[in-house]
Amino acid sequence: MTLLELLQLLRQRLGLVIGLPVLCAVLAAAVCWGFMADEYTAEVSIYALTKGDSGNNGSDGVTYSDLNASQMLANDFAELAKNDQVQASTAEALGMPDLRNFDVDIKSSTTTRVIKVEVTGNDPKACALVANKLAQEIGDTAVRVMNVEAVNIISDAKAPEDPSGPSRVLYTLVALLAGLFAAIAIVVLMDMLNTAIRNDDEAVELLGMPVIGRFPMEKGGRH
Repeated sequence: MTLLELLQLLRQRLGLVIGLPVLCAVLAAAVCWGFMADEYTAEVSIYALTKGDSGNNGSDGVTYSDLNASQMLANDFAELAKNDQVQASTAEALGMPDLRNFDVDIKSSTTTRVIKVEVTGNDPKACALVANKLAQEIGDTAVRVMNVEAVNIISDAKAPEDPSGPSRVLYTLVALLAGLFAAIAIVVLMDMLNTAIRNDDEAVELLGMPVIGRFPMEKGGRH
């Protein structure tokens, strides 16, 4: 099937090609704005001082090895944040049964040694509390079991005022595109299942005989 033939098929089924994507987008928008709760993200910035930093010959500059160490520490802190004992200690200190309602993410910059602890949930105040306490628990654990001298909190988490998600517009656009692809697939499938002979070329290919004549038909008139 050529691109021109596909465009002709889509034109013949224009109602389906337009209607299905719009329907999918409307349903997705209804679910996103009607049933999905706002999410908030609280962030804590921390700085980890490794034991090897004291022997840096008084240099205040951030070296390439320092940045690599920051990336490795971020990976280590991410594992600590997922640790059951660390999460249990954080939840217990805050009087919560667990942290299942929160998503925790650890990020580090490629140009600084600052590591960020992000906590996402439906309650902005609870997110800030969990972020601050979790950063403290991660720091205490890192000092105790890793080659870390100290973990300093640069800025405490504040309760966010604006939601960080969900990405309702993005979800709606994805549903629109999914509906469009589904409509195209349905049109192509319907054409493949249609066994009617629609032109001279198909008749020649099917019968193996040339076309020797045609009977023109006029719509709404006599033959």
